Amino acid sequence: MLRFRNSVMSQGTKSFRPLKRYLVQSAIIFLAYVIAGKLGQATTNIRSSNLGPVWPAYGVAVAAILVCGYRVWLGLAAGALLVAYYSPVPLIAALGQAAGATVAAITGAFLLNHVASFRPSLSRLSDVLGLIVLGAWGSAIVSASVGVSVLYATHVHAYSGVGPAWLIYWLGDSTGVLLVTPLVLTFTDLFKLRDPHRMTEVAVLLLSLTGTAFVVFSDLPFVPVKLHVMALAVVPFVIWAAVRFGMSGAALSVFFVATVATVATAYGSGPFAQDTPFKNAVLLDVFFAVISATGMTTAAVIAEREQLLRQQTAMEARLQAEEAVRESEERLRLAAQVGRMYAYDWDVATDMVVRSPEYMNILGLTGEPTRLTHQEILEKLHPDDRAKYIAAIDNLTPDNPNNQICCRVLCGDGSIVWLEENGRAFFDNNGKMLRMIGMVADVTERMLAEDALSNVSRRLIQAQEQESRRIARDLHDDVAQRLALLAIELEQLQTSPLDSVSELRTRIESLREQMLEVSTNVQTMSHQLHSSKLEILGIVAAIRSFCKEFGEKQKVKIDFKIHDVPTAVPLELSVSLFRVLQEALHNATKHSGTKHFDVQLWGSSDAINLKISDLGVGFDTEAAMKGSGLGLTSMLERMRLLNGELSIDSQPQRGTIVHARVPFPSNSAKAAG
Repeated sequence: MLRFRNSVMSQGTKSFRPLKRYLVQSAIIFLAYVIAGKLGQATTNIRSSNLGPVWPAYGVAVAAILVCGYRVWLGLAAGALLVAYYSPVPLIAALGQAAGATVAAITGAFLLNHVASFRPSLSRLSDVLGLIVLGAWGSAIVSASVGVSVLYATHVHAYSGVGPAWLIYWLGDSTGVLLVTPLVLTFTDLFKLRDPHRMTEVAVLLLSLTGTAFVVFSDLPFVPVKLHVMALAVVPFVIWAAVRFGMSGAALSVFFVATVATVATAYGSGPFAQDTPFKNAVLLDVFFAVISATGMTTAAVIAEREQLLRQQTAMEARLQAEEAVRESEERLRLAAQVGRMYAYDWDVATDMVVRSPEYMNILGLTGEPTRLTHQEILEKLHPDDRAKYIAAIDNLTPDNPNNQICCRVLCGDGSIVWLEENGRAFFDNNGKMLRMIGMVADVTERMLAEDALSNVSRRLIQAQEQESRRIARDLHDDVAQRLALLAIELEQLQTSPLDSVSELRTRIESLREQMLEVSTNVQTMSHQLHSSKLEILGIVAAIRSFCKEFGEKQKVKIDFKIHDVPTAVPLELSVSLFRVLQEALHNATKHSGTKHFDVQLWGSSDAINLKISDLGVGFDTEAAMKGSGLGLTSMLERMRLLNGELSIDSQPQRGTIVHARVPFPSNSAKAAG
């Protein structure tokens, strides 16, 4: 009976744990929403009735649903109701606002999980774009529509009409998601910092960022010049945080800027407290959206690039290891079949060395005796290796009798063979060497392969450095310039009088389009490093999209034709063909001198084929393979790993044809050409 009672109590304790966890989560979410809501109501000088910019509580709501699931809606709704109830609105309006915020947060989380395949780590650019478009802009449409409707239904009028009120409501909730949700999702990553230098860098970054924001937004009396035009001066610090500390660093830096700007605005100072409440609220939300999107997209691009480099490094290490194993197995097999190693026995007293007959196959000799003096053998070594070999023999002692050395030997035809000797010396009681035995193996192929690998590694490092410089140049010349133009537009929007709300909306729409263009450019850079379309849409859509985007960017014409392409192409095969296309088109646009290219992708009975051709100036393929670039080498290596073929037909002034062919089962389903 006692055992049965203990079992029942244990089962009751286990069943109570999920409920306890749920209640704790709901309480934390309730408290976090109430605190965030009260902070959002602090900007009284640019609020109107129950509406205002920058509603961080909605960011808490979306993060809560993403982290804890839909089941915590009750704690979220209770917090939203309490915040709305203690604001100057009727109870019916408070209930409507709370319901709108709860339903909108659930809607945003649902769209992110089921449409964008969202990852809370925000390690992909698609996650960031999904959070901006679906989690912030999309879901805020629901909360803004419901909230404004119940406010005006209960005769609570904000700003100058339904349109401006809805715009502020939508911008405020969207900005709350952009500022708070990334910080909540990635804040724990900051606790992984253990290096004191990195922690010091974080402190310096936050102090510098806070100081800059304070100077720009606080209208200090000892600074005679208004620095409002420098509002975007905080962007370099945000990019610094994104590059060095990832998404968590970018989110934290943006939150610091938002805190300083919001507090300054609440006290009536800074660039967002100089005009009408409506205009100030709009400008404040647009500013926060710009810096948040910039920080998150930069961090996502850097994260995807680092992930790609890690995968590339791991793949290269695996390929090198597999190649070394294959070469080792091949050498052992050849040694057993054709005698690529031989044994020796050196009698030190007589200086005679007896070798097994296999040495003649290795050195290409005939008729030479198997017995030679040690001195005669030394004379056959390469002059540069003799001193090293003699020193290795002299260093042998009774405590260190083993010898391993690799030297070059001059063959009878003048060629050079690398030999690796593994021997053991024997000594008498007085420490005098008596004899030495061992095995000698031909390692010429290995030494040549190591030399070639060393050259490839050096060229790979150079290529990585060139890619890093290219990305840095694109960020500086394109993204930074566009951000500077956005700063000028914001200043003009602040200082220039506007005649109507429609004109303001037009200007805001223009700023939003410019911001989307920046995001698109950053996304294009990310796709050049890793095309997510290959995984989602397949090789045909990925190549068609790349040809279109590449042609528009390079101002060239690319004709893309397909037929009989299988519907299900393995990702590894698709990536290899896609990289061949990228490299071939980049080389062609750079060196061919023509503006028209043909790209063909088709399937045959047993393979998939990709052909890139042009009628440009052509080039010498042998000279190109011996050059310092890795392009042709990487294309050949990718095809080799897939048992494919790559042919390059090019002649000066007669154009170039690059044809990649990869084996593929003939029974795969065919897509319409």
